[in-house]
Amino acid sequence: MKMKVVMNPVSGGGASIRVWKQVEQVLIENKIEYDCESTDTNKSAKSITSESIKKGFKWILGIGGDGTLSNIVNGFFENGKLIRNDVVFSPIPAGRGNDFVKTVNVPRDPKKAIKQILAGETKSIDLISVDYTTNDNKREHYYCLNLADFGMGGEVVYRVNRSRLSNILGGKGVFLLYSLICLFTYKNKRIHLKISDYEKISEKSRIVVCANGEFAGGGMWFAPKAKLDDGKFDFLAIQNVSIFETLLKFGKLYRGKVSEDAKVISKQISELTAESDEDVYIDVDGENMGKLPAKFKIIPKVIKIKC
Repeated sequence: MKMKVVMNPVSGGGASIRVWKQVEQVLIENKIEYDCESTDTNKSAKSITSESIKKGFKWILGIGGDGTLSNIVNGFFENGKLIRNDVVFSPIPAGRGNDFVKTVNVPRDPKKAIKQILAGETKSIDLISVDYTTNDNKREHYYCLNLADFGMGGEVVYRVNRSRLSNILGGKGVFLLYSLICLFTYKNKRIHLKISDYEKISEKSRIVVCANGEFAGGGMWFAPKAKLDDGKFDFLAIQNVSIFETLLKFGKLYRGKVSEDAKVISKQISELTAESDEDVYIDVDGENMGKLPAKFKIIPKVIKIKC
């Protein structure tokens, strides 16, 4: 089966190019047929993936950060449906945070990663369907591979994605820096949440999380119980906490203990609707993705992954 390699050459400050050189050596050694194509300003990972699947490629290897991997997965779909249902996805980390691969246990070392992928089994995983509002008030749709959040997290991602400090501080460091900055500047907003017809929450919240994978923010362990194939996503709502209380929760986030906090609502659910009278911005897989109102819905075992 010929492999299509989709690479973002600017992921991780250019780290993906170095990663690809090592991955390519292993593919050649194992006589794996492949075609490699890089994203650029005119061609996204999503469009490359869609074109490749239509040309008959059944194995897509993504090299990049969480945003690139997520964009590749979105390329599996057209008009809300899979282009083909027999295409396999494999992720190689080469970004800032590299959070999704932590859940699927793909090593950071490129050669170890590709060797594990070549020997790995194929399984089906869930995605979170996100219907959101753009900044010019249009409705758009995106598939979340790892984690979506809104509130302070959306503000953090907005600043991280525009920062030049990641090459100095690394993914974990730059996320922590802007998390601390937003800690002192972000004002909690009232968000109306509908989990089901009979369960509604209307509270001021710091951050609300819909987690398919376990990690986000360069290593924050939001959802230690999350599974990629259980037909649910982990819902967390950190309520109207103060700056000091939020600071105390950072330690719990890295230890996977934040869901045990008294001021955190934690559930496993399959659907969530969120709205607010204020502008509340959404982060999907490390990318700014508009604002509320939005709807989040699990799509069970919709794509195949080999790693």
